[in-house]
Amino acid sequence: MSATTTSGLKATPPARMGGQALIAALLVIALITAAGLLAGGELRARAHARAHARSVEALAAARAALIGYAISYAEAHPGEGYGFLPCPDGGNTGSTPIGACGARGTAAIGRLPWRTLGLPELRDGWGECLWFAVAGSAKHNPKPLALNWDSPGQFRPLDPEGDAQAVAAGDGLAIAVVFAPGPLRPGQTRPPSQGAGCGGSTSAMADLPHYLDPPLPLPGASVIDVPGQRLQPGDGDAPNDLAIWIGIDDVFDALRRRHDHAAHLDALLARSTAALRTRLGSERDAWLARHARIVGPLALGVLPPAETLGIPAGQRGPIDDWREQMHFAACTDDSNCIGVVRPGGAQERCRAVLAFGGERVRNGALPQSRITPAERADPAAYFEGRNPAALRHGIPDFEGSERFSAPDRNQPATGDVIRCLS
Repeated sequence: MSATTTSGLKATPPARMGGQALIAALLVIALITAAGLLAGGELRARAHARAHARSVEALAAARAALIGYAISYAEAHPGEGYGFLPCPDGGNTGSTPIGACGARGTAAIGRLPWRTLGLPELRDGWGECLWFAVAGSAKHNPKPLALNWDSPGQFRPLDPEGDAQAVAAGDGLAIAVVFAPGPLRPGQTRPPSQGAGCGGSTSAMADLPHYLDPPLPLPGASVIDVPGQRLQPGDGDAPNDLAIWIGIDDVFDALRRRHDHAAHLDALLARSTAALRTRLGSERDAWLARHARIVGPLALGVLPPAETLGIPAGQRGPIDDWREQMHFAACTDDSNCIGVVRPGGAQERCRAVLAFGGERVRNGALPQSRITPAERADPAAYFEGRNPAALRHGIPDFEGSERFSAPDRNQPATGDVIRCLS
């Protein structure tokens, strides 16, 4: 017979009351546990976001320093040109090595040479030192045969889906990439730093697979894909590198903003014109026979190497960086057969001209491309107006400014320069 209270209601058995209390307690514990897990996940997400932000900040600082190094290279290396990037740190010293980093034209990979760049020891959000890869077309040792605003890249950055990402360069390839290695992944071992200095050994190539994710950006002469990778908290197997890159336009856009850049290029054109004038002196016919082709009334050619022009050894590097963008035309009868129209309508008569095309036209109805050998052999990839026809067909009519200038330092300086030899 069940127990009844004085109010007439049935009393809950003690055992049943205990079961309900247990269920309630378990629910409270479950709620507390869930709240803790949610809070823990939120904390991990916040910590991850902070580490990510520190990595991005370190990468941006490295990128800015590398561009600064490139646009001030000639001041630190008298007699040489601009745009070169340092070799990576291959020995874990913080400095670019003494001597070459691989063969000419091959990419080099190692740690960021932070000492050489005048930086503190930059680390990503997980405390790892940054890594750095430079294309053979831009590294300072051994130097490429030419470095200018049309130099090719060597790294193809890809997004996580495998599609190419935008790079500020005509060929869509980067000349340098900086990596933040991120946290340790399964299969990687990273010895801790011994006091000051980055972790790892004194061999960057031995350490590479323990810091960067596969497929590894190994050095070489071909185009190197840099897969798009995203940081994924809580998944230790996921690729976790971050990368930032530099295109050739990034370097020369920054160089153009220097107040003396236009004057520097104009001085190279003046030096080249003076050397061409000398070659078209007493040895004119023999020199043209070796270096020009006859088209109609003109002898046409691309400026030969600085040594052939008679440029002194200490001045040849900057000339050779730009010479393939300099064409010449000379009247076969040594008369003033060439007409040049200047901006504003003034005209000159010349027995020869040195023509320089300026930066490629990047936008509009007729953008210029200078990627393939066929494109680079076409004067229309460099020149505008009547100048392509003059250089293709020997028509002795040119147009352009006498001096190189950058009217708007934030825009490509595409105007043709025509130096007159009268």
